[in-house]
Amino acid sequence: MQIQSLERLEWVYPEFFVHYQRDFARVQSFFNYDPSDETAFARRAEALARSPHQPPREVVAQALVAYNASLDADEPALEVARRLADPRALVVVGGQQPGLATGPLYTVYKAVGILRWARQIEAALGRPVIPVFWLATEDHDLAECNQLHVLDERGRLHRLALPLPAAVAGGQPPVGTLPLPPAARALVAEVARLAGVPADHPALEVLEDARQRAATLGQWVGRLMARLFGRDGLVLLDPMDPTLRRLSRPLLQRAVVRREAIHRELAAAAARLRRRGYPPALDVDPAHANLFYFDGRRRAALLWQGGRFRDRQGRVAFSPAELARELESRPEAFSPNVVLRPLVQDWLLPVVGFVVGPGEAQYLAQLRDVYPLFGLEMPVLLPRPGFTLVEPAAVDRLQRYRATVGEVLQDPAGLRRRVLEGLDPLGIDARFAELRQRIKALYADLLDDLERVRPELRALGQENLGRILMQVDYLHHKTWQHHRRRHREVMRDLDWLEGSLRPLGQPQERVHNVFPYLLRFGERWLRTLLRAAGPGGHQLVFLDPPAPSLAAEPRGPEAHRAPVDAGRPAVG
Repeated sequence: MQIQSLERLEWVYPEFFVHYQRDFARVQSFFNYDPSDETAFARRAEALARSPHQPPREVVAQALVAYNASLDADEPALEVARRLADPRALVVVGGQQPGLATGPLYTVYKAVGILRWARQIEAALGRPVIPVFWLATEDHDLAECNQLHVLDERGRLHRLALPLPAAVAGGQPPVGTLPLPPAARALVAEVARLAGVPADHPALEVLEDARQRAATLGQWVGRLMARLFGRDGLVLLDPMDPTLRRLSRPLLQRAVVRREAIHRELAAAAARLRRRGYPPALDVDPAHANLFYFDGRRRAALLWQGGRFRDRQGRVAFSPAELARELESRPEAFSPNVVLRPLVQDWLLPVVGFVVGPGEAQYLAQLRDVYPLFGLEMPVLLPRPGFTLVEPAAVDRLQRYRATVGEVLQDPAGLRRRVLEGLDPLGIDARFAELRQRIKALYADLLDDLERVRPELRALGQENLGRILMQVDYLHHKTWQHHRRRHREVMRDLDWLEGSLRPLGQPQERVHNVFPYLLRFGERWLRTLLRAAGPGGHQLVFLDPPAPSLAAEPRGPEAHRAPVDAGRPAVG
């Protein structure tokens, strides 16, 4: 397997994230630490030691051990979770909402980044650094989480979904709590069929075993992530854990009191971003309490309206005193919005580094001055690694058309034009351009003669010329259409390349799922990414041809006896 750095990050990432990684001076006023500064982690650790707020390490460690044990996580993950109780331990954290079979590839890449950054910082500081994946079960974007894309062998992209419960009146249940329907079994089989592997492929045992043991979407994804990364020591965290929610209560209570100050800081940061030429990512209603209330069926935003905190439909209403009492007695009924979520994680954990993707980096730029309202400081934001997986079949097609991955990422339409023009025996565009010029030249003389017969005929002649040129344009279009049909195999190859490397016009990591790659190529490539150096950036990963499948090892007590570096064949 070969790995190459992608030189032009703008081919896959928005401008702000490119500047964050390659030109930090342009965005440094929005952050506390430069992730490329070798002293940043030591300074952040010192700031945590001086902070008046100290995370409740022992209680959180116990909660994490219990949660990961409930997912049948490997012993390395449980041992690492226990180490959080060590007063010297720090945390590298990152997270994503659960999606079908883990969701887009960037979810897995976030886990890879957390593990790699934790390893790097632990070596630099000489103290324990715990890798924590925040499984955002309380999110409620059903449309985003309920889709799984698979590219079939002909290059057609298929979108799979499950019949998950729709939103109830006034809100959507947290996606992590959604019951996993029986149709998930058929979805697993469809992934195998589209990936072109037999139904008894050992890697399918991972998906199917996790499905059978899970009652909810959150549990399914948690089990899959534990199976993929538990042996590497990745610790999963469920923010809906009642213990963690109770520990978060003081921060949520302060957020209610300081709502107006929070929104002032958000607006001020948004204005600074606009002056620098960056669009603000957060546009939060100033009336928003930055809290959601979960009544057991739906998660509804609370807004300050008419002296009370209400949901948009008016089904819930609290006076300030009533909200304070509800937060005190039932903190598990409340969850933070996008503004408070990063602060909750720093309230619970001694975070030295927060692994973020492009969207997170841009909205966190508005939060630097919100942290001090809670006696906190923004940690070092660590860019997650990104990858474009290049299959052997993609390499064959790229070589066939003398193309590069960069051409597909930057301008797939331009690549199509170049290839088709190279197969054009007539010089279609040049021939039709010449024909138009000749017709226009002939009509120029004719129009002068017609005007001498009768002046009105010039206008009629010009109208006639326009109709003839429209017919020429039509013939030009049809000629290209037939040229493409004549080379439909070429077009299929180019469709396949685009569907593989830049599906739906987006970076591959935002669309494709990890399991089709694990089914086709085993997991050696993923283990290689975990061991590789160089967090952040974006890399092209040229996959090796698939090796014979390895048998999936049994689950049970014996599975937990392997050492941390044991190469257990978890996914084929």
